[in-house]
Amino acid sequence: MNLDDNGPPIRVIQVGLGGFGRSWAQLAHRTDGIAMTGAVDPFPAAREWAARELDSQLPLYASLTEALHVVECDAVLVITPPPTHYAIVSEALRAGKHVLVEKPLAMSLAEADELIALADAVGRILMVSQNYRYRAPLRAVQQIVAGGQLGDLIAVNAEFRRHTQTLFGEGNFRYQMEHPLVLDMSIHHFDMLRAITGKNVVSVDARSWKAPGTWYQHDPAATALMELEGGIPFTYQGDWAPRQSLPDTSWNADWTLRGELGTLVWIGDVDNAFSGRIVFESPEGERKEIELPGLDAIDREGSLRAFWAAVVTNTEPETSAKDNINSLAIVLAAIASIERREAIPIAGMREDVAKRRQ
Repeated sequence: MNLDDNGPPIRVIQVGLGGFGRSWAQLAHRTDGIAMTGAVDPFPAAREWAARELDSQLPLYASLTEALHVVECDAVLVITPPPTHYAIVSEALRAGKHVLVEKPLAMSLAEADELIALADAVGRILMVSQNYRYRAPLRAVQQIVAGGQLGDLIAVNAEFRRHTQTLFGEGNFRYQMEHPLVLDMSIHHFDMLRAITGKNVVSVDARSWKAPGTWYQHDPAATALMELEGGIPFTYQGDWAPRQSLPDTSWNADWTLRGELGTLVWIGDVDNAFSGRIVFESPEGERKEIELPGLDAIDREGSLRAFWAAVVTNTEPETSAKDNINSLAIVLAAIASIERREAIPIAGMREDVAKRRQ
């Protein structure tokens, strides 16, 4: 079901009008089928921006509590710093609203479990925006793996580098946060891994390191060895502050998937994350370039359309919180592994959460 099918619009309040929230607000404001009935941000400057750039008549509030008492809406779009997600999503769900939240879903598995249970209890959709899934190269690779063209997977590798030492602007929260790469960026790659392979991660052994001379106060680079279901190894290296002599990769990372029937190599376009070159190589060395599929909507628009369809049809979306908790678990296992300097089994993390509830 598409937004173009003249289905009913859903009324949305957006919480968060910071740098990233502004582009989300512009997207929601111009998207057919989405009626923005209010916006929330505690900072006056952000509300002034919305009145000036979106709609001078748009109701603006300093808190979600205030907005929910006044504004009619069906759903809440949460584009706020990760530590605030649990409280804001909880409030929206308790008010009976569907929720689309930016990644990560929460800061712990316990919080994520509680949000999932709350969404079930009130009968509302809780979806995490994993916008990298809505890109043609990923869908092409996903289709090839699902279609069996590689046969059984043997190993998967992803390498990511971007020179972000000053990209986000001095004072940006990423330069102060702990585990900036893993929590803010690698979550995309770990979710892509699950989307591409159709498998969950069993264990994570990760390490990270500093980048002296940059604005990063904590480690902006990491490497990990993971085990997927079926004993398949996944090797990952990510770096937000590589040496200047090393070239950038695509934001999507560069991927190699080796299977019993051949190898698939995806080299992303450095300047255009929605493009890239995918080549299949048979065991005999024959090479074939893979054509990218056409998508009705890409990136965050793809997430927004999927959310709309889920709400209108009352069906679980691809990146529902129930599924996305498996991507969050990889991130949290990687952080735990870095801090403990040991491999972390994800089942053990889930068991620890369950024990603490008893």
